[in-house]
Amino acid sequence: MKLAIPFVCLCLLGCRVETAQKPEPWATLPASDWPDFVLTNDVHFADTAFHGLANAFLVDLGNDTVGVTAKHIFMILGERRGLTSIDPGSGFMQWDLRSLKPGTQGMEAVTLINRDPQEPIGDFNSLKVRDWLVFDVDATGIDVHPLRLRSVPVEKGDTVYAVGRSQANRQSPDPTIFPLRVYQALGPYYHVQALNPGADPAGTSGSPVIDGGGFLIGLVSGAMGRLGVVSSLDYLMQVLDHYGLQSVRSPSETRRDP
Repeated sequence: MKLAIPFVCLCLLGCRVETAQKPEPWATLPASDWPDFVLTNDVHFADTAFHGLANAFLVDLGNDTVGVTAKHIFMILGERRGLTSIDPGSGFMQWDLRSLKPGTQGMEAVTLINRDPQEPIGDFNSLKVRDWLVFDVDATGIDVHPLRLRSVPVEKGDTVYAVGRSQANRQSPDPTIFPLRVYQALGPYYHVQALNPGADPAGTSGSPVIDGGGFLIGLVSGAMGRLGVVSSLDYLMQVLDHYGLQSVRSPSETRRDP
């Protein structure tokens, strides 16, 4: 995966990687040598389809792999399809997670795990605390790299990296790296500041946010004024626990010592 920043080795950027986890081997390489892990969403209905919605990625749970993207995609589907809850409705046919890397096969998201006809779509302020759609996927034979979870939450002042496609490069095979600094760690989500003021993150919703070791810490949820919003792993862990999906990161590891 050739990224839009020519040379980045996350472990060499001076950020704090304060976990017991050794950096992922690929995170020590130039970004041009990273595996492909940024996907997009194609949502098919009986009478229409939506292509290239936001960003998506795979998560390695140790014994299983799930696909994820931003739940607030349903705000778009609500406007265009008249949906009122986190349920694609009776006309829904298929949700695909697609790589833009040439020659890489897409995959059907078999089941929307946290589909919930009782959960209203609401607005961004209500969705940002649970802004994860979680899919059962069959990634067998797919050359897309699932990300592993960071074992402890990030803290204020940490440097993290959103990796995804913005509106400006939506169809590019090369995602962009957006360095961010954690401004506030608020449990269900983080407020972050862009370290490259010239970068335009518009359209990066659903992009994975990783630490300097290459471990997943959240996904891009949106913005509040000049601050970005990153949905933390808290709600993802709740979904995994509720639906009986085991993770190598136990829920107890998400809590800081008092």
